[in-house]
Amino acid sequence: MKWLRSDSYSIPTVLAISLHAGIVIAGLVAIDFSDTEAPKPKRPPIVNATVIDISETIIGKRESEEKAAKQQAALAEKKKKEAEQRRKKETKRKALEEKQKQLAQAKQAKEKAEAARQEAARKKKAAEQKRVMQEAENKRLAKEQAENKRLAEKKRLAEKEANEKQRKELARKAEADRLAEEERKRQEEAARLAEQKKAEEAAAKAAALEAEQRKVQEAQMVQSISGLINDRVAAAWIRPPSARNNMKAQLRIYFLPNGEVMNVQITKSSGDALFDQRTVDAVYKVRKIEELSEVDSYVFERNFRQVDLIFNPQDLRN
Repeated sequence: MKWLRSDSYSIPTVLAISLHAGIVIAGLVAIDFSDTEAPKPKRPPIVNATVIDISETIIGKRESEEKAAKQQAALAEKKKKEAEQRRKKETKRKALEEKQKQLAQAKQAKEKAEAARQEAARKKKAAEQKRVMQEAENKRLAKEQAENKRLAEKKRLAEKEANEKQRKELARKAEADRLAEEERKRQEEAARLAEQKKAEEAAAKAAALEAEQRKVQEAQMVQSISGLINDRVAAAWIRPPSARNNMKAQLRIYFLPNGEVMNVQITKSSGDALFDQRTVDAVYKVRKIEELSEVDSYVFERNFRQVDLIFNPQDLRN
C-alpha cells in the first residue's frame, strides 16, 4: 500500500488560511470610516459558508486510504497468525498420528517377528524330524543299493565270463572261416592267374602270328606296289639318246592318301642330267597310283607316304 507523505497537508492548510483571510477582508470593506455621515446601524455580515465533507477532500481520501490500508494489513497479519496457528496444530496432529502409526507398526512388526520366530521354530523342529527320518531312509536305501550293486556286479561278472567265452569261440570260428576263405580265394586267384596267363600267352601267340602274317602281307603288298610303280614309271619314261647300260637314278616320291603324286625328288643322280630329268617327268606323267587309295591308312603312312625308288632300265645300250 502507498503511504502519504507529511508535506501533502500543505495544500489544504493554504486553502483554509485563504478562506479565513477572505472573510476578514470582506468585513473591513463593509465598514464606512467617513465622519460626514451618521453611522448606520451595523448589520451582521452575510457569510456564505459551504459545508465541506472532509472525506471528499484529498486529505480525507488519503486518510481513508491509510485507514483501509492499515485495516487490510491488520487483517492480513491476523490471517497470517491464524494460518500459522492452524499449521502448528496440523503439524502437531500429524506428528501425533505419525507417532501413533509408528507405535502401531512397531507393535505389528513385533507380533510378526514373534509369529515368524515361532513359525521358524516349528519348521526347524519339523525339518529336524524330517532329517532324522530321511537319514534313516537313506541308510536303508544305501544298504539296499549296496546289496543290489553286489548282486548286479556278481551277475555282470558271470555274464562277462559267459560273453568272453562265447566271444572267444566266435573269434576262433571266425578265424577258421577267414583262413578257409583266404585259402579258397588264393586257390581261385591262382587258377584265375593261370587261366589269364594261358589266355595271354595264347593271345600273344595269336597276335604274334597275326603280326607276322600282316608283316608278310604288308611286305608282299609293298613289293607288289613298288614294282607296280616302277613298271608304270618305266612305261611313261622316254629314253634319252645319252642313256647307257647300268645307268640308274634314285628317286623319292611323295604320295597323297588317294594315290596322287604330290612331289618327286632325285636323291641320287645317275650322272646324266637328261636321264634324271626324263625319270622325274615319267613320275609326273604317271600322276596317280589308284591302288594306293585302297591301302590301309596305317600301312600307307608306314610305306607309301614317301617311296624311295631306284630307276634302273635293263635294256640300255652299252
